[in-house]
Formats: sequence, structure tokens, C-alpha cells
Amino acid sequence: MSLIDSKFHEHHWFKRFFVSMLFLGVFAGVITMVAQSGLLEEKRRVGRVQATYLNHLINFTHWDKDDLPPGDNPAQILILGDEGYGLTESLRFLSEQSQLKIGENNVEVLQFGSSEKKVAITALKNKPQVVMLLSPSTFKIDEIKQITPNSLLIGDYKEFVSEHGGDIAFLLEKNRVRLIINEMAFKRKSPKLSSQISTLRNVVELIP
Repeated sequence: MSLIDSKFHEHHWFKRFFVSMLFLGVFAGVITMVAQSGLLEEKRRVGRVQATYLNHLINFTHWDKDDLPPGDNPAQILILGDEGYGLTESLRFLSEQSQLKIGENNVEVLQFGSSEKKVAITALKNKPQVVMLLSPSTFKIDEIKQITPNSLLIGDYKEFVSEHGGDIAFLLEKNRVRLIINEMAFKRKSPKLSSQISTLRNVVELIP
């Protein structure tokens, strides 16, 4: 084989190798994008389920009149932490569609990211009826309780209830969302969960 033929075949082999590697790179990129898309859709599904649970939980919770906003001012659900998977959007949609009320008050849903802590503290000082703390968060549960002691506190990991004294946590387990509930939330005066919730043993775990 001549030197020219040798270089031609070498060049041709390298070109095929390069095209193959480029194809594999693009294919791997597509697979990654599909996986990420699937993960995002799963997060959005979980967000919709959480919003649905939260909507129902509020309907089965009692607040004393002193813990509700005066007059026609809306009751508030405060979501603290970074959230980009549709939880806030779904909850707003559900609360509007179901005409959700806390006591006799209409409901508004507010959300503040981790970089908005000062604004969030101002919102907490308005004594919202529900506070949902997303992880990771710049807030501590004790800090929130000190500012607004009569808010229903909701988190998204089991230790939120079992170790830190929160009221309710959403636990993602085997593609299902379960509720971890502090038994104290059934016993106190306000906000007080209906005992009917505790009978849903297939989706509820009680923490003494």
C-alpha cells in the first residue's frame, strides 16, 4: 500500500471515528435531556400531589377566630424556599378552583425564595395561617415559631416532625407521597387537625 493510500485510509478511519463519537455524544446528550425532563416531570407530579394534600388538609383544620385575619383580609399560606416545580402554581390553582377558605376568609398563597429572607420575615410577622418550609431553607423551625406561634407548620422531610417539632411533613416514598403528622396537632386548640385524618393509615404516619 502506498504512503498516499495509507494516509487516505487513516484519514477516512479518523473521520468515521470522529463522526461516530459525535453521534454518541449527541445521543448521550439527548438521553441526559430526556432523563432530566423525566425528573422534572416527576418533581412537578409530586408538587401537584403535595398541593392537593395541602388543599384537603386545610379543609380539615380548625383555627380559632383570634388566629384568623380580621375582617375580609385573606388568610395566608406562606411557602418559604426555592421552588421551581409547580407546587405554588398548583396550590394557587386548586385554592381558586375549590374556593378554599380558612375560617370564613379567602386564601392567598405567597412564596419567597431563599434570597428573599428579609421580605419573608415581614410576611411571617403578619401571622400567616400556614407556613410550608422547603428544604434546604435558611429558616429554622424555632425561628418561625417565635415569630408566628399559631401557624400550621409543614415541611418536606420526616425529621421536620420527628426531630424538629413541625406539624406535618410530606414524605416521598416508593413514588408515593405520605403524610407524617405530629399528634400534638390533633390535641391543641388552634390550629387543630380533624381526627378524621388520623384514620387514613395507608397515607398517614403519626409521630408522638
